[in-house]
Amino acid sequence: MKLTQSRKELGKKAELLAKKILKKGDRVRCSKCPGTKRTFIFDRWDGCWMVSKTGIDNYHPINVDLINRLPFIF
Repeated sequence: MKLTQSRKELGKKAELLAKKILKKGDRVRCSKCPGTKRTFIFDRWDGCWMVSKTGIDNYHPINVDLINRLPFIF
């Protein structure tokens, strides 16, 4: 799937906003391929990717729908 420029811009905006809001220990729910929802404890950033407490780093803020059990969309 080719990313359009507008999709890239939305992803960057989501990343910048998430970096202002998320704190270590926040509980985040995020969609992953193939569309399943995963809940993880946020630990740190690796570029634009959120890294979980267990070290998984393929979560992107554009796919977040809950933070600390509250609805949220970046």
